[in-house]
Amino acid sequence: MKYLVKWTKQGSMKYISHLDIMRLFQRALKRTDIKLRYSEGYSPHPKMSIAQPLSLGYTSRGEYIEFETQTDLAAEDILGRLAGAMPEGIDIVSCSVLKDTKKAMGAIITKGEYLIGCDEAKTGKEIKALCEAAAYFKSMEKILVKKVQKKSGKETEVDIRAKVRSITVEEASSERALIRVVVDTGSNSHLNPELIIVKLKEYMGEKLQGLEFHVQREEMYTESEKGELIPLYLLG
Repeated sequence: MKYLVKWTKQGSMKYISHLDIMRLFQRALKRTDIKLRYSEGYSPHPKMSIAQPLSLGYTSRGEYIEFETQTDLAAEDILGRLAGAMPEGIDIVSCSVLKDTKKAMGAIITKGEYLIGCDEAKTGKEIKALCEAAAYFKSMEKILVKKVQKKSGKETEVDIRAKVRSITVEEASSERALIRVVVDTGSNSHLNPELIIVKLKEYMGEKLQGLEFHVQREEMYTESEKGELIPLYLLG
């Protein structure tokens, strides 16, 4: 049977790499006597994958891992076993059985929702400047960033505006600001929120030099035929 587990990544776990997270789950499944199904062939590997790897240093409230087991178990049973086997910083949120899913979750994800936070401002003017930059970003028809092509090594300008579905100021005070963005987060089109931070800093000029931002993934989505966003946990 195939399962989809939603989990969170907080605290110091944000510095644990994608491969180490995979090993962590493999060990947790083994300790809790959940036997994974393996692929066939000369080099069998467990049928398990993380839906969309998270950038190192980001926290998350909406991570997903899918896997197949040798024997059928109740989703609630897997949820309980894994919840007690995770280290601090990894919390298991839900587990559901995946039915009639020919494609892997990573292949059907199209959008990701992120919170870009800034809570180390020295003055309210800095927060105001950040909010103004977010509004300016939202109003632009084109947002050009420089990217280096992997094969040729050449630097080109790419328009990322179409990859941003929405950008809104979630919270703003004299000491804190949160910007919520929904961006392309799939295999066909992908935008790292870090590029949005780069452009926000450019718009603000010297007003926020040296200020640190933090990023948290809130959720990942697939889309209906009408373009409606569907969070992955509803696919079970």
